[in-house]
Amino acid sequence: MKTKAVAYIRVSTEEQAEHGYSLEVQDQVLKDYAKGHEIEIVGAFVEAESAFKPGRREFERMAKLLDTDKTITAVLCYKIDRVSRNTTDYAYLVEKLGIEIISATEQLPSNSTGRLMGDMQIAFSRHFSAQLSERVSQAMTAKAKKGIYPSYAPIGYVNDLATRTLILDPERAGLVRELFETYAETDVSLLDLTHWAEQRGLRTRKGQCLQRSTIHKLLSNPIYKGVVHWGDVTVPGIHPAIVSEYLFDRVQAKLCGRGHIQGKHAFPFRGLLVCGHCGCQITASQAKGKYVYYHCTNGRGKCAQPYIRQEALAQKLQSVVDNVRIPEDVVRQLVDQIHEGEQERKASIQRKLEQLGAEAANHAKRRDQAYVDKLDRVISEERWREMDGAWASEADDIAKTIAQLEAALLTSGADDAREAFELLEHASDLYSRQPFEEQARGLKILVSNCKLTGENAEPNYRKPFDLVAEGLHSGTWYALVDVNSRRGHVEGQDSTTAYQIVELA
Repeated sequence: MKTKAVAYIRVSTEEQAEHGYSLEVQDQVLKDYAKGHEIEIVGAFVEAESAFKPGRREFERMAKLLDTDKTITAVLCYKIDRVSRNTTDYAYLVEKLGIEIISATEQLPSNSTGRLMGDMQIAFSRHFSAQLSERVSQAMTAKAKKGIYPSYAPIGYVNDLATRTLILDPERAGLVRELFETYAETDVSLLDLTHWAEQRGLRTRKGQCLQRSTIHKLLSNPIYKGVVHWGDVTVPGIHPAIVSEYLFDRVQAKLCGRGHIQGKHAFPFRGLLVCGHCGCQITASQAKGKYVYYHCTNGRGKCAQPYIRQEALAQKLQSVVDNVRIPEDVVRQLVDQIHEGEQERKASIQRKLEQLGAEAANHAKRRDQAYVDKLDRVISEERWREMDGAWASEADDIAKTIAQLEAALLTSGADDAREAFELLEHASDLYSRQPFEEQARGLKILVSNCKLTGENAEPNYRKPFDLVAEGLHSGTWYALVDVNSRRGHVEGQDSTTAYQIVELA
């Protein structure tokens, strides 16, 4: 009589990459083993999760089935540590449910000796996982002490694989800075900021809307002022700061209930300007209950920068917008060239997809032939597993690259660029008709800051507006076109998204 068993297949990302224990390989090995050992597989549970701690979803579903259906007497697995790396789960199956754990690759005897060997393997696996966790924790702490953030990048940053540190996220860093500025300089609550973030497109890495608790955690994280805080370690980081220490401290004061907003004024241009004389921030104050003046904070002593009325400042900042206004004839020329570049890009991607498709088919053919050779005993099972594991890893890499290329094929920067250029063509007129708050919002999209010297504002344009300003100044637009033509490029992702422009209106 055949033994009724369920198959349990588990893999983690690291093991799949390094050892070739892919889900497909495990599944095929278990089916082959069952055919040769009078085992009937009545169900399969597949999981991609660590087995170090209890609480796996598929494992719990399997345990519930085994507790309900007493005709199933065994769990078939690739190796015992696929089932569990903790004694709690293993003991539940073996001790409480009386289930036999059958390893397809370790050939443990079905007696007390095999049981002892299984217990020892679980104990060693648990020790290995605990030891690995300790080493990882020590390594992450060591990185933190060097000023390197040792984990996934928080919102506003991305992990740079080349330098192993954080770099600014060109799509979100500016929005994070605006989030800090908005909370510090306006009378808004954390709940208001959730709506602000949703409207502006500031989301988590997985595309989820920011909750109030997430925004509180973000605003409290010193990583944004250039400091790494990890456990008991707090040191200056080697990554670029998104906000100044002054702005960060103001936000903390408001979070703790110590912040103060002067009257009902938000002072829209505050946070946008730095003093050209001493490098301090330009702040604002109200006089006689209705006039708003911008002036240096005098953080390094009395400064020569004079006070300037908000109305006069807004007029001076008009030049910041004028410097990125693109003439109509240049807009037409740029759009035409970008369309041509888009066609060339898509043709290149299509050729690469055809090449990868042929490689994938060749891999599948080689794996099928190797399996036949294994059945015909032309090659040993051990050799087959080694070859199949390597090919499975290569097939995964090809599939990931194909998915990236197909996604890139569906994207197009041409329409976005056309709308962006047309918007910049009319940006100056739009700016002059807007209230101060909207003028400031538009300026913060264009520039990271402006250096105010007297009444002259020198802008520090964000990418790609720096290229627009340079093109207008020099009359050479090819660099701007070239940047946009690389938008969506998969191999060697370009860090510059050419047209991160939203409506000023």
